[in-house]
Amino acid sequence: MKTYHHIIICTLLTLMGFAGASCTDEEENVQKYPAPTITDFSPTEGLPSSVVTITGTEFGNERTERIGRVYFGGVEATEYVSWSDNEIQVRVPDGGVSGPITLWVWKNHVETAAGFTCVPGAEITGITPSPAFPGGTIVITGRNFQYFLDKGLTAADVTVEFAAEEGVVTAVAKEFTSTTVTVDVPLDAKGGAVSVSFGDYQKVKGPELPLVGDMTFVFTDYVECNGTVSIADGNIDSTKDGAYVIFKFTSPATGLFDAYTMAATTKDGSYLNVNIGDNLNTLKTQALDDRLTKDLVNGGSWTNDSKATYGPFYLEADKEYYLKLTFLQDNSGTWVGNVHELGLTLSSDQNQTPVNPGADGSDADYVIYQNNFNTGENYYPFTDAWAWEPNYIKVVDRCLEFYYNYQALLEDDRRMRRGCEVTCDFKTTTEGWYGFRVYLPEGKFPMDESGIIIAQIFNQGCKNSWAGHVSIDNGELKLSHRRALIDPTVGSLGKLETDKWYPIVVYFKAGRNNKGHLKAWVGEGMTESEPTYDSGNCDFGFAHWVDDETLDDTGTNPECAGYNGTYDALGCKFGLYVTNKTDITIRFDDIKALVGNPAGAFDIVKP
Repeated sequence: MKTYHHIIICTLLTLMGFAGASCTDEEENVQKYPAPTITDFSPTEGLPSSVVTITGTEFGNERTERIGRVYFGGVEATEYVSWSDNEIQVRVPDGGVSGPITLWVWKNHVETAAGFTCVPGAEITGITPSPAFPGGTIVITGRNFQYFLDKGLTAADVTVEFAAEEGVVTAVAKEFTSTTVTVDVPLDAKGGAVSVSFGDYQKVKGPELPLVGDMTFVFTDYVECNGTVSIADGNIDSTKDGAYVIFKFTSPATGLFDAYTMAATTKDGSYLNVNIGDNLNTLKTQALDDRLTKDLVNGGSWTNDSKATYGPFYLEADKEYYLKLTFLQDNSGTWVGNVHELGLTLSSDQNQTPVNPGADGSDADYVIYQNNFNTGENYYPFTDAWAWEPNYIKVVDRCLEFYYNYQALLEDDRRMRRGCEVTCDFKTTTEGWYGFRVYLPEGKFPMDESGIIIAQIFNQGCKNSWAGHVSIDNGELKLSHRRALIDPTVGSLGKLETDKWYPIVVYFKAGRNNKGHLKAWVGEGMTESEPTYDSGNCDFGFAHWVDDETLDDTGTNPECAGYNGTYDALGCKFGLYVTNKTDITIRFDDIKALVGNPAGAFDIVKP
């Protein structure tokens, strides 16, 4: 028992010692850090990361996390340049709020009498084209650039920083507006994050920019050849009409690429055809595409090369493809030409229509337009119907995000301000299918608003208007359809929740005299035999008809003369078409638009 008493007494003494030390520290800090005063600060406004100098007294000669803190409108600074007893240099934090600057030194705090103005910092929202190539031109888009223009900055004051083999390399902007910075990519730049410096005011980090250089083929690495041809390092020669060589490669990025050749001949009537496909047997046997056949220039020598380009071809990142080089001659008995270089380069214009079969589903038994948005910022084959800033359409987190700004519509009430939508070359005169996933982000999509149209079956031709649409009314998903420019029939597809992905499938069949039909499916585990909504036989679509189940797309109807398009058909739009008095954000994924009604169509489009 005596031993236990001794242990208890020692423990109590030890605790009392700690308590005494703690009180002593508290007293020392009170004496060491008396109440501070602020006499001035400058500048009186600034961007995120800009340095503000605060002068006064009793700041303390050193700062620790507990001792010294500065707040801008309640938002704590995270970076301090210097700290002395009468001067503090601190950077404005991201998200800082305009108002008094607050300084805490130990348990004492003081506020500035005057307020500090936190200027919204510039933000980079996108880069096009992406991927890009060294030596090419890119356009960096963003917001809050106007501040720097108002300060007198020009393109010469704006620099863009690119990753390089060792460190970084910079380039001066060519053009500078309130929403864009245009710049040439340095030849020694490498893929990576891009940063923009607006003079000495602010440096803003942007997204990753993939850079793709030329890809050249090693001739001896061919996978198959046929006909009269000789292949060696750096040379393909002794070629005659019909000979071909096929190479296999993996695409370095998603986008449009041009194939190019450096070749020579002394024979008139010589040609080269270059084609790309993802199926070796199909590429070997399919008919040559005349669009991909180019004259081989007679330079009077077998080594006097000329360059020719072929494409553009739409390729997907990390996917394997085959390139077929075919030699052609008007006189099949003579030589064709020599090739000394064969390569791929990223197309400078990423908005062209690709030539390769299959990029839009045209090599299948059906035509489907689709993108799952998993391979970068490109959302081909879909293109903006309109997306006037500040409205935008962009790939975010491997899905397609649409944003509508009500204030912009309030200031400029034009059709182009009413949301933002994508479309494609989809067109049908009879039947079609849509498949997609939709996501309503909490706090960004209003569940108490009506009339939010998110997808349209659009009637094209001289009766240009929607024939059907998918909309959200106070959180309820609906499918509307009509046979003329009249009030629609509306079917309910059920209530939605925020922050949840919903798969949706829609089937529609044009028809008059009760020959039309619409169905829709919503939710996981959907089966074709159990649609969420079925219109039954109805009239759907309008304008001119070939028969009761086919719209007239011949372009010969005299009633259509002078209109935008002389055919009647159904097209597609996805995104936001709204005039609501609130900002709206929505996300789509795995969008598919299928022409016609082939076997297994439901499973083809089902997200």
